[in-house]
Amino acid sequence: MGAFLKIILVILGVYFIGKAIFRGILTFLFGDVNKSLNDQLRRQQEEIAQHKKKQEGRITINYQPKTEKNFRREEGDYVDFEEVR
Repeated sequence: MGAFLKIILVILGVYFIGKAIFRGILTFLFGDVNKSLNDQLRRQQEEIAQHKKKQEGRITINYQPKTEKNFRREEGDYVDFEEVR
């Protein structure tokens, strides 16, 4: 039983140490690439945000066609509700 526990602990130790080393190597190798991609993405998002800003004095109208009301005769009488003040 003691040998089995030692083997399990060694396997877990190798796994976690290897995982940490591998992550460090990947960060070292691809850190600059990741940073440049993040900078490029941020710049693209800023450009999109600038294009979406409305210009002062400019009016835009977004037309939305009226939808038909789904009403079946067998459901009863339909009364269109309007709030009266």
